Amino acid sequence: MKYGFLIFIIFLLLSPDKTFSHSNNIRETVQIIHADIIDNYHQSFVLIGNVHLKYRNNHLFCDKIIYDKKIHKFYGYGNVNLESGKNKIISQNIEGNFSDFQLSGKVVLYREKIKLIANIVNFNLKKKLFKAINNVVLFFGKNKLQTNTLEYNLILNQIFYKKNSIIHYGDFTISSKEGFFYLNKKKIELKYEIQLINENYIIYANALEYLLEQDQVNFLNTAIFIQKKNFDNFIYANKAFFSLKKKIFLFKNYVSIHYNGRILKGKYLFFDHKKKCGFIEDLLLEDPNKKYFLTSGYGKFDFHSNSLTLERNPKIIKTSKNNSIFIYSNILKINIEKNNAYSIQAFSVESFFLNQNFNENIQGKCNFLNYKSSNNYIQFDGNPIFWGKNRQISGDVISIHFEDNENHNFLKKIKIIQNAFYTEKINSKEFNQIKGDIMIGFFNKNYLEKVMVEGNINSIIFLNTHNKEKKIMNRLSCKILSIYFDQSKKINKISSSDEVYSELIPIHNKEIYNKFLYLPKFSWKEKNKPHKKFFAYKEMDKYKKESLLEKVKMKNIIKNK
Repeated sequence: MKYGFLIFIIFLLLSPDKTFSHSNNIRETVQIIHADIIDNYHQSFVLIGNVHLKYRNNHLFCDKIIYDKKIHKFYGYGNVNLESGKNKIISQNIEGNFSDFQLSGKVVLYREKIKLIANIVNFNLKKKLFKAINNVVLFFGKNKLQTNTLEYNLILNQIFYKKNSIIHYGDFTISSKEGFFYLNKKKIELKYEIQLINENYIIYANALEYLLEQDQVNFLNTAIFIQKKNFDNFIYANKAFFSLKKKIFLFKNYVSIHYNGRILKGKYLFFDHKKKCGFIEDLLLEDPNKKYFLTSGYGKFDFHSNSLTLERNPKIIKTSKNNSIFIYSNILKINIEKNNAYSIQAFSVESFFLNQNFNENIQGKCNFLNYKSSNNYIQFDGNPIFWGKNRQISGDVISIHFEDNENHNFLKKIKIIQNAFYTEKINSKEFNQIKGDIMIGFFNKNYLEKVMVEGNINSIIFLNTHNKEKKIMNRLSCKILSIYFDQSKKINKISSSDEVYSELIPIHNKEIYNKFLYLPKFSWKEKNKPHKKFFAYKEMDKYKKESLLEKVKMKNIIKNK
C-alpha cells in the first residue's frame, strides 16, 4: 500500500497532465512538483499535503490547494510559502492565479535586507507589483516603518506608502503623509506633514530625503526644529542637510535660531559637530532682552575656545532707555568666559557711535576696541579719535566708562591716557584746545560736567566777555587743570594748580593772537567723522521682513501646535 501510493505520485508527476491553466486567453501552465494527495474533480482540482507548484521561476509551497477550473482561480491554505529567487513570502492563505493573487493571514516578505509584515498582500506577479494592507510593518536595516497601506514595485525596487505611517529611526519616530523608498539608490523620500519626534525635539517639514548609505538627512524645503521642553527654543530653516555619519550639519538659504530669548539669523550655516566649529554667512544676532543687535557678512565659531570671529563689515548695535551704541569694524571677536561673562575685540573700528539720550552724542574711530562684560568700560587703542558736538578728543588710549546700574547705563566718564588732546570748535578759525598726559571727562546723566587734566598741560581757551570785540585768548600751562561746563555745554569755570603759567592775549592784538592761535600737533579732523551709522538698520529691516515671512510659514507647517 505504501509503495503503491508512492508509484501513483511518481506517475502523476511524470504524466503530461501534471499541469493546469489559469487563463482562458493565454495558456500558461503551472507545474505540480509534488503533493501527497491529488484529487481531480469535475469543477475543481485539489492538492493536499506538502504541495509544491512551479510557475516560471516561482515556487509555491502550502498544505492544500483547490483550483477552480471554471473561474481559473486557486485557493491555498496552511503554511503558504512563495519563493522566487532570493525573494520569499510566507502566509496562511493564498488565492487568485499566478499572475494576480492575494496572500492573507500574517504575511511576511523576505527580500535581501528587507522584511515586510502585513495582514494582506495583493501580488501582481507579471508586473512584479504588490500592495500590502493593514498593520504593515517594514524592516530595512536599523529602520522600521509602520503603515496601513504600502505598494512595492519589485522591478524598480521601489516602495510607496500613504497616510498613517510611522518610521522608527534611531531614537526618532517619523510620521508623514507619503513616503518613497528607493532601495536600489538606498534613498528614502518623505512628503507632506512630516514630524520627527524624539525625547528632546520635534521636527516639522514637508519634504525630506534620507540617504541610507551616507547616513544623511536632507530637508528639501522649510524645516522647523523645536525643543520639547521649551517651545520658544527652535530652529527655522529653508533647507537643511545633516550628515549623521560625519556629524556635519548645514542650513541653506535662510536659517533662524531662537534660543533662550536670543535670535540668530543667517543665509548659510555650517557646523562640524566632531570639531565643534563652523561658520555662518550674512548673520544677525539679536538679544531682545538686552536690546542689542550684531550683524556680519561672515562669522566663524569654535565651541572649544568659545569664540566667535566676525568678518565682512561686522556691526554691533545696542539700544537702551538712555543711550545707544553702534560699532562698525573690519573684524570682530567675541569670547565667552566663565559665568556667561564675555569679551569683545574689534579691529579697525571705522565707526563708533554713542547716543546718550540726545544730550551728548559721541562718534569716533580707532584701530582696536576692547570690552569685557565684567567691566563697565570700553577701551579704544591705536590712534583713537572721538567727536562730540563741536568737540574732538584724541590720545594713545581712550576708555569710555558707564554707570554700574544696568537699568540706566548712563555715561560716567571718558578717560584719555598719553598725548591727550581736547579740541572744541568755536568758529572756523578759533578752537579751545587742551593738551596733557591724562585727561578725564566726567558726566552727570550724560551731560559733560567736568574735565580734569594731569601732566604737561598746555591749553588755549577763548574767554567770552560782554563785549565780543574784546574777546580774550588765555594761554595756560600747568600740571593740574580742571574745567567745568554748564548744561549749555559752555565753559563756566577753569581751575589750575602746580607750576601754573597763564597769559591773556586780547583778540585785537593780531600779531601775537595769530602766532599762538594753535597748539603744536593741532589738527581738526571733522572730515574724518564716520557717517555709516544707519547702514546697519537696512539689514535689520531686511531681517524683520524675513521674520514675518518665517511666522507665516511656521503657522502653515505646524498646524496642530
